[in-house]
Amino acid sequence: MTTQNIGNQQEQQDEINIRELLVHYVLKPWYWYVISIVLCVGMAVLYFFTKTPVYQVSSTLLIRSADENSMGSLPYSDVLSLMGMTGSKQVLDELSIINSRTIMQQSISELGLQTEYRKKKGLRWIGQYPLQDVQVVYPESFIDTLKRPIQMKLSYNGETYKLKVKYGSGIKNMVKSTHKLATLAEPVETCFGTVSFYVRKPLQPGDKMRIKTTPRNSLAESFRGSVKAERENKESNVINITSSTDMPRRSIDLIGKMIELYNYDAVVDKNIMATNTKNFIEERLRIVSEELESEESNVEKYKKDKGITELSAEATLYLQGSTEYQKKRVEIETQQNLIDFLRQFVADEKNKYSFIPANIGITDPTLLATVGEYNNLLMDRMKLVRSATSDNPMLTQIDDQLQAMRHNIELSIASVESGLKIMRRDLAQQEAKFAGRIGEVPTQEREFVQIKRKQEIKQSIYLFLYQKREENAMTLASTVMPAKIIDRPQVGGGLVSPNLRNLLLIALLLGIILPIGVIYLYDLLDNKIKDRKQYEDLLNLPVLGQLVQVSDKTRLPVVIKKNENSISAELFRLLRTNLRFMLPADAKSNVILVTSCINGEGKSFVAINTALSMALLGKKVALVGLDIRKPMLAKYLKLQSTGALTSYLSDSSYTLEDIIVPSGVDENLDIIPAGVVPPNPNELLQSERLDALFKLLREKYEYVFIDSAPVAMVSDTFLLDRLADATIFVSRADYTERGVAEFINRVYEQQQLKNIACVLNGVKGSNAGYGYNYGYGRRYGYGYGGYGYGYGYGYGYGAQSKE
Repeated sequence: MTTQNIGNQQEQQDEINIRELLVHYVLKPWYWYVISIVLCVGMAVLYFFTKTPVYQVSSTLLIRSADENSMGSLPYSDVLSLMGMTGSKQVLDELSIINSRTIMQQSISELGLQTEYRKKKGLRWIGQYPLQDVQVVYPESFIDTLKRPIQMKLSYNGETYKLKVKYGSGIKNMVKSTHKLATLAEPVETCFGTVSFYVRKPLQPGDKMRIKTTPRNSLAESFRGSVKAERENKESNVINITSSTDMPRRSIDLIGKMIELYNYDAVVDKNIMATNTKNFIEERLRIVSEELESEESNVEKYKKDKGITELSAEATLYLQGSTEYQKKRVEIETQQNLIDFLRQFVADEKNKYSFIPANIGITDPTLLATVGEYNNLLMDRMKLVRSATSDNPMLTQIDDQLQAMRHNIELSIASVESGLKIMRRDLAQQEAKFAGRIGEVPTQEREFVQIKRKQEIKQSIYLFLYQKREENAMTLASTVMPAKIIDRPQVGGGLVSPNLRNLLLIALLLGIILPIGVIYLYDLLDNKIKDRKQYEDLLNLPVLGQLVQVSDKTRLPVVIKKNENSISAELFRLLRTNLRFMLPADAKSNVILVTSCINGEGKSFVAINTALSMALLGKKVALVGLDIRKPMLAKYLKLQSTGALTSYLSDSSYTLEDIIVPSGVDENLDIIPAGVVPPNPNELLQSERLDALFKLLREKYEYVFIDSAPVAMVSDTFLLDRLADATIFVSRADYTERGVAEFINRVYEQQQLKNIACVLNGVKGSNAGYGYNYGYGRRYGYGYGGYGYGYGYGYGYGAQSKE
């Protein structure tokens, strides 16, 4: 055989397999798909009309950078710069604030969202917000201390109101109460306390409402899961806030309130730092102002006392020569004063968690950097305190870091003070040279220069602090919010769910997949033989044919009669034809053994009707009941005599005529029933008298059929192999397990029975293959001359009927 032919056969086999799969999974159980699709579509439609419509609410924010937050020439981050901090905002940190539990709880409290109201409309429960037909009124501060959820169902039948209350969750922790009310105007004593109702719109007969009040912490966690704040992309400062909800107005208000509280929170942070700086500057200005006023009074008094109007030219020249050293000295003294102020601020325990002013004129870069790091860490602590408890390990770690950094700042201040003293000493030495020359001028002018110098130092400090106070005041007056709203909260994108088109598509797919899954699972778990093809695949020996399941139980066990054109009759005729091909053509008499593996597979039914089909051809046929442990032939054929075969085998006085009983169905068919059950069936079947009996039967009959015992249960049938010319093995669809085929194959391979062929009994019409639903005989005008039909999967020999 060529490779091409092998390939063509393989393609043909694949095509057959695909067709069989379609038949098995689609064509035969088509009504399963109809039922499944109808049920799934019905459930989808029901879900659509019971599910409350869900919409998406969205808003877009821009987190301002330091450059964007400006007002004229004053940057928004001036206050941060004043505290030694950078003005850049980390968007991820801001996301944490927006998504924080604190922001959500504050929003819920201010909007009063702890109690949810829904009213029945059709099959849906529609949320009512912000106005409700009936509003529950709790005692003062009750909601603030609520620890367990409260669920109420309020209905009105036209006469009375019915209120069902559940307090708590779980079987053990839940308390229930039911109340019938004539009016909602009076307070109601429930299982959790006394409540009253405010009726905004009276309920109509048949109206139903659900009222649910949830503890603030639990509700905040629920809303945090439904409201999402995310960056638009990694490089952008734009934040998108979205929420899918069946109450869009509530989500619009909630998102708007979250943005409002976030901006307020940021402004408060800014004002805390600015206010702290303002207090510091005001205190310093008060002290410096008093000192400056004192020095100016000294200058005024000295001039009055000495009558000085202007300095001499020589004194002026010396004074100009010492100007540079005086300026440096003034700067150093200013730095010393500022450092002293800063040291006092840091040493004060009241300022333990206050921002340290840094950029107030101090020039030491190391100290400025350290103060900036300290203030940044303190800002992180303030953000963490909003959403963390006092025992939070991160908060403890930050406190330890702040203490260490505060100690480092104190050391840095001491170091800067030491450096300033050294610089001041050096300048004093340089200035002493000019002081000697100035000493030569009139004493009045020299004393005036000294007094004037002190006044100028205080004046410089005063002007510097005054400028910083004005800048800080402008920062406090700034109203620029850190988050700019690009798109206000609004409903967008249309209906999110339920989507009827998607639901119907899913229902259709599910309606198709479910039957396939059920059939596959059933096939996987079912170990019974289903049809002829499966039966042939499991066996290594010939299959004579298949017999369909008989629906008319009243006709059992005889289903074939003369001029009978039923499906079962035709299949037995086909079985008869195939059996005759197995037997020798020149034999005058043939003995056919009919057996099965277990009880209930229909071997007696097959033996009776196969024997009868031979008798209908005019052949002399005998049916011998050798299932002597459980004889059933007489019962099946409703014979008057139960037979005497066992008596014949054990008693030589019996003759052949004594044990033969007419079948009563056809004159050419005789029955030899087994008779009474003997105590020694195995020995009787091995007796020489049984061999002699079959010798006589071969002489008298053309066909002898043996109804034997099941071979997998007793060994009797194997003892009869010596008498038979052929063996028919009967199995039953949807009854015989697939493992039985291995036993039959072993019997066949070990040649324990002669000339074996199998028959599959009880095949359902849907599994019997093509052709069984088309009718027979005169319905289509075929007559009775010839039967050339192909039953099942094309098996059949086109035998000519002789009836």
